[in-house]
Amino acid sequence: MGARRLSGQGDCVCRWLSLLGLLILPFLFATVGAAAQSSSPPPRAVDGVLDLRHWDFRRDTSLPLEGDWQFWRDRLLTSNLTDENSLPPALLAVPGRWSNQQVDGRPLQSEGTGTYHLRVLLPPDAPPLALRHNQRFVAWNVLVNGSRAVYAGTVGYGPDSTDSVGQKAIGMVTPVDGVLDITVQVAAFGGYGGMPRALELGHAEAMYQDWEWELVLRSAFLSLCLSIGILYLILFLLRPRDRQCLVFAIMSLSIGMVQLTANTPLGNQLVGFMPGRVLGLLNNIMFPAVWISALVSAALMFPGAMRRALLWPTIIIIATVPIVSFWTLAYPSLLTATATLGLVMALGTLLDVTITATRRRDGLALPMALAWGVMGAANLALVHRVGFTGVMEAGYCFMLFLQAALLIDRLRRLLDQATQANERLAALNEALEDQVIDRTRHLTETVDRLRLAQDRLVQSEKLASLGRLVAGVAHEVNTPVGTALTTATHLTLQVEQADQAMRDGTLTRRQLAEFLAETREASGLITSVVARAAAVVQSFKLAVADRTDDRLRRFDVAELLADMRPAMEARLQGADIELAVESRPGLLVENYAGALTQVMGQLLTNSLDHAFPLGCSGRIRVVAGRTPEGDVELTLEDNGTGIAPEVKPRLFEPFVTTSRADGRTGMGLHMVYTLVAGRLRGTISITDRPGGGTRATVRLPGINTGTELSGEGKGMSAIIT
Repeated sequence: MGARRLSGQGDCVCRWLSLLGLLILPFLFATVGAAAQSSSPPPRAVDGVLDLRHWDFRRDTSLPLEGDWQFWRDRLLTSNLTDENSLPPALLAVPGRWSNQQVDGRPLQSEGTGTYHLRVLLPPDAPPLALRHNQRFVAWNVLVNGSRAVYAGTVGYGPDSTDSVGQKAIGMVTPVDGVLDITVQVAAFGGYGGMPRALELGHAEAMYQDWEWELVLRSAFLSLCLSIGILYLILFLLRPRDRQCLVFAIMSLSIGMVQLTANTPLGNQLVGFMPGRVLGLLNNIMFPAVWISALVSAALMFPGAMRRALLWPTIIIIATVPIVSFWTLAYPSLLTATATLGLVMALGTLLDVTITATRRRDGLALPMALAWGVMGAANLALVHRVGFTGVMEAGYCFMLFLQAALLIDRLRRLLDQATQANERLAALNEALEDQVIDRTRHLTETVDRLRLAQDRLVQSEKLASLGRLVAGVAHEVNTPVGTALTTATHLTLQVEQADQAMRDGTLTRRQLAEFLAETREASGLITSVVARAAAVVQSFKLAVADRTDDRLRRFDVAELLADMRPAMEARLQGADIELAVESRPGLLVENYAGALTQVMGQLLTNSLDHAFPLGCSGRIRVVAGRTPEGDVELTLEDNGTGIAPEVKPRLFEPFVTTSRADGRTGMGLHMVYTLVAGRLRGTISITDRPGGGTRATVRLPGINTGTELSGEGKGMSAIIT
């Protein structure tokens, strides 16, 4: 925001508010000083006496006690002056500093002690009066008719017994027989001595009203400074790149600190606990803080318009003001000259910036030039003690009102930007909603296609597994069928030969006996091999039972494994793999036998395909048992190559396989997981086997009927090679 230009509406607001502050606020601050001005020149003291017997306090309210006061150097006297000092007093002009005055031809020192005295003659109908002073950087003690009226700090004869902490700047005074004997004790150590500003005497009611009115105005001015400064500081914290907000915050807070450190009713109320010397130094520090921040803000507001050849010397001169204040006692005019030079250089630098910005047709050049000019003129008036009370504050008010206008416009533009951002966000939300709906539709279609493809792959995997099983079963059935066929053919030939011999009448008793023996042996062999083929067919029926046709029934897992044994034998044909099946009767479950058969068959196939590379020997062990929780647990483990690390976290995901080059789809274990977790209502886990290999564990809810056998008869195992 720092280098951006205000819109035409913002420029108009700046000009109107700036002019309003310029026209109104100086009159508000001037009321305090104007109320104290008399319609005619006030009388002056002559030879230590001020005759006010013809002064109308009700009409002219107040006047400064200026003129020639009686003065005793290096003495702190009370109201009883004749008894305490036999030396005649000198006359000293008030107002005035000791460093600029002489007594009996000898110059006064800037530091030391002294006593002033003035007799004020009042009219007989004088109203209640009040006395006010405007000095707190040295110790003062004002006695009126012997009573302490106002003061600043504690008066002592040396630096150890003197300080300038605390003050009473206004107080009621009571005349005695129409006379006020005013005695002022001054102790200046670490600050210039004298009475740079005269005491003010006036109508008590009017003076207290002026005091309270000035306190209210300065409090309002301080609140304005702090409010604008804090708001700009908040804007900077919200937008750290906007350095102009930070500079305006420093300027506003510095102007507010001027009010606290100046010798005003507000400073008297809030920071009277601090020494006057420290307050004076802080007040002098605020001067460069205000003007350096003004120069920096101009550089940020009009980038490229300020000449560094003017900027840096100006900053150096302004920054020396608080340093020069340490030599004020030795060189009273040095501080005034330095401050004046710094102000003139600052105004010249800002004028140069304004001219350059005007040539660029910058809308802020004119109001900023007016603000800087008014603020500089007000500072010069304060430095040289001319103008009305609050002249500096009036100049600062102009700048603060302009800052307030800039702040209002910044906030307005921020609100406009926020509104536009909200509108853009709403439009983006609408577009996003449309995109979400469109993407959701596409995603749904994709998921449907993937689900269909997955079902097809699962079906393909099932058919592939079935094909491998059928091949094994065909090989297993082929042997007994071939044997039966050979035996039947031989038996047919023997029957034909016996029949021919019987027709020819050559059949002997011995031939008949041999024929019957061969027939008996052949029929037995045929019965045996056909029974074996029937068993293989039965196991095949269990292995290929489709789960959609499977029914929920109660069965013994041990019996199921026994029925699956021929199919397992067929699957192991031609492989150098040893298979061990261990189970116990009574492992009852109420579940789907066909689905469990598919699961165990797929796990066996998976172990054969992945655990043992072609030609490798190994061992597969199937164990069925009951867990302590009553569930039935089936474990199939091998001592093969184990699980590949890259597929461990994704074993049950679809399409995950390490043998895609061999034509495998990676749907086998996914199908197993789907059957176990879904139809069988169980759990499955596949982990590394201790000592090498893989272990697959299927856990199913069991039925504990107490029918498990005990002792020797409950174990059943089979070793198939």
